Amino acid sequence: MFSRSGNLILILLIPAIFYGVLKGILYYNAKTSVDDIVAATSHMADVRYDGIDTELRGAVTVKGITVQPLGIDDTVTVDSIRIASDDPMFFIRGGNWQPGEGGTPPNSLSFQLNGARVPLSSEMLREAGQADNADPCTEGLDIQPELLQRIGFSELTVDVDGHFQIDEASRTLDVGINMDLHDIESMAFSATMNDVDVETFSQGGAPQFTLGRLDFALRVAPEFGSQALKVCAADSDATPEEWSDRLADSALAQMQAQGLSLGPGLSSALRDFYRDWGEFELVAAPPQPVGLLSLMFLQPNQLADALSLRLRLNDQPITDTSFAWEQPQGQGFAALFGGAQQGADSKAKARPRRVLVRRSFEGVAVSQIGQHVGQKVQLKPRGQPMREGLLHRVGGGEAEVQQTVHGGKYSVHVPLTDIESLKVLVQREVKPGE
Repeated sequence: MFSRSGNLILILLIPAIFYGVLKGILYYNAKTSVDDIVAATSHMADVRYDGIDTELRGAVTVKGITVQPLGIDDTVTVDSIRIASDDPMFFIRGGNWQPGEGGTPPNSLSFQLNGARVPLSSEMLREAGQADNADPCTEGLDIQPELLQRIGFSELTVDVDGHFQIDEASRTLDVGINMDLHDIESMAFSATMNDVDVETFSQGGAPQFTLGRLDFALRVAPEFGSQALKVCAADSDATPEEWSDRLADSALAQMQAQGLSLGPGLSSALRDFYRDWGEFELVAAPPQPVGLLSLMFLQPNQLADALSLRLRLNDQPITDTSFAWEQPQGQGFAALFGGAQQGADSKAKARPRRVLVRRSFEGVAVSQIGQHVGQKVQLKPRGQPMREGLLHRVGGGEAEVQQTVHGGKYSVHVPLTDIESLKVLVQREVKPGE
């Protein structure tokens, strides 16, 4: 009787022992690899972590991570990083693989980075902002530490996750990535590719595929957008509503400079977005998978139908999705590959249009100075030399002009009552015969 009970207990213990051994092996491999990464980066940063969790189904989670770059007092903290895959150790080890050497990459991967926090006073962020040299209020509300601190943020918190999954049977590839800057903005992207050349993909080459579906969403927290407009407007004589219009005008002008002109529906939606913020959604769900290369040969007004494109702003559909995209050769997307658009005379060779632009300073009324924040100006103070540079701010009875001298930048503050004349740099196209 005792012998039978002992055998029964042993049989019951075997799965538990086997489970423990596998968990131990996976934990040992994961910890060894993570420690190797910490040691390899020790010349750049002090990296520490609190613990590692493993799952037999193929997942490794590293918790309580702190990163302190050498020579910098600030510390970046991360709640956890999780990697799940058919072979998570392949990615933890760095994914070092060369085509033809065997051991092809796994067919799936998902990762999650949760609770990454960077203090806005960090030297890393300050140096990045200084290198950019862009005013966060004049370049489309750039998310820079200066702007966030003025709104009331003390740190930047971000979550990121992504995945890819190859199904060899159906020859599909699903990919996606999501990012969330807490209380500021979030982005979500996912796509399904059909007719994937799995063999080429597994060998490290660029596979051929067709687009089955694409989803994209961008959300700017209305509270953040509203506060940002108020902060930017406070440094000028403009209202938040006027700053909203300026941002929309700037975005439309940048698109036009790249040859993209939005139709009435999209232009109106863009202005609504910069005023109310919220979520913009784009869904492409063609009835049949579409080859991406074939889209290049369509006229812009045919793209929406070819992709069954659906656009929404704050849950309201955008029905007018018309736009125009002009290439230098005047052939739209087809010009990228030397093709001709439908309806065009294939015998007539389009010649590049030569555009001449003249830049000059033109006089404007001093009373209108608040309308030209973010532009280059020539400002003449009474009894002082001409000041030429970027009009950075107007407020508190003075104008701030950023000047560049000997490769450096410094600001000059001029009382508005002392300004004798004001000129603004204007760019105009030179017409034939001028």
